[in-house]
Amino acid sequence: RHASNGWLQELPKPITKLVWDNALILSPRTAQALGVTTEDMAEIEVSGRKLPVAVWVQPGHADSCATLHLGYGRRKAGPVGSGHGFDAYALRSSGGLWTAPAVLRKAAGRFVFANTQNHHLIENSNDEFKVATEQTRIRKPVLSATAAEYAKNPHFVHEGREEPEITSFPKEWKYDHAAWGMTIDLSTCTGCVACVTACQAENNVPVVGKDQVVRGREMHWIRIDRYFEGDLDDPKLHNQPVPCMQCEQAPCEVVCPVAATTHSQEGLNDMVYNRCVGTRYCSNNCPYKVRRFNFLRYSNHDVPVLKLLQNPDVTVRMRGVMEKCTYCVQRINEAKIDAEVARRKLRPGEIVTACQQACPTEAITFGDQNDPEWDVSRRKLEPRNYALLADLNTRPRTTYLAKITNPNPQLPAAERS
Repeated sequence: RHASNGWLQELPKPITKLVWDNALILSPRTAQALGVTTEDMAEIEVSGRKLPVAVWVQPGHADSCATLHLGYGRRKAGPVGSGHGFDAYALRSSGGLWTAPAVLRKAAGRFVFANTQNHHLIENSNDEFKVATEQTRIRKPVLSATAAEYAKNPHFVHEGREEPEITSFPKEWKYDHAAWGMTIDLSTCTGCVACVTACQAENNVPVVGKDQVVRGREMHWIRIDRYFEGDLDDPKLHNQPVPCMQCEQAPCEVVCPVAATTHSQEGLNDMVYNRCVGTRYCSNNCPYKVRRFNFLRYSNHDVPVLKLLQNPDVTVRMRGVMEKCTYCVQRINEAKIDAEVARRKLRPGEIVTACQQACPTEAITFGDQNDPEWDVSRRKLEPRNYALLADLNTRPRTTYLAKITNPNPQLPAAERS
């Protein structure tokens, strides 16, 4: 019933990172035995009913099994939902509503999937299936340890990492009042992507369609990177939400020729939309790849009812303008105004960003990192707090708490993973 919801159609699935389509998901071994790879066509037969469908090879999937999600391939679901994916209902019967014996065959042809995982890489490899090396890089994006390892060495996140001394050519800015910051706890993040949709609703982030996603032009202000570690057939999965880092020494700011991206007195990396001329220098200079550019006019201003969809507190961007996460600056300003009217100080936890509000596990914490009463300042003092790509000396305001797991030592290693 949500097939015509563009927000959900363009929301990357937590593990495959596919949008706009479903796929026949196979394990690497099963795909190899069948002689197919990702985006190859295959034919699946169930009780004499046949369906051509495209293959997606997924590490960690069970061997000799295939997964095909229901709800796609609709013929009459409006301009948004019609014609996307493959109709798994053609294979369904009362005798096998959810599972059924099937026969798979390789078929001719290829199918183009829209997948977001490799569009904004911050590591050196372009092969997501090199799972054994993801956690062995010098610049590890996700740091993890078991509870026993963490108890033995709480400062493991800083060992072997290049963290340069704080140096700045201009004079260091002294924050006499608020200095906004964020922490993301990788131990509790489940990769559910609720934060992505919450940000899209709050900040008028447009839907761009499958063709634009294939070109790497999705507009989400926060993405969930997914990494594999270990064996290809049974890897561990790590999720890492990546919004704008709001760098204290932001590489994007120094290259903008019109000062469209500037630093606020509270540490925010602001965007002045009516100054932006679309050079995209800032995006090229961002090591975290979190800036988004309006290549086309994605927002619809011609249909009056669609105007009701927009948040009136947030500017609707137009073609040729760069945009990114703002730490929900509209919420910050609203809370500041309310506090000023009441002639009081901001209360700890009074400002909640959209992603933080939607997170079911409370993995995201936001607030004034200069005020010790805010939770975010306490989290940043934890030994497992670290910055992504800290060796670049960008000094990001968004930091991560390393992932801590607690596997049962009495279980075999295969079951613990």
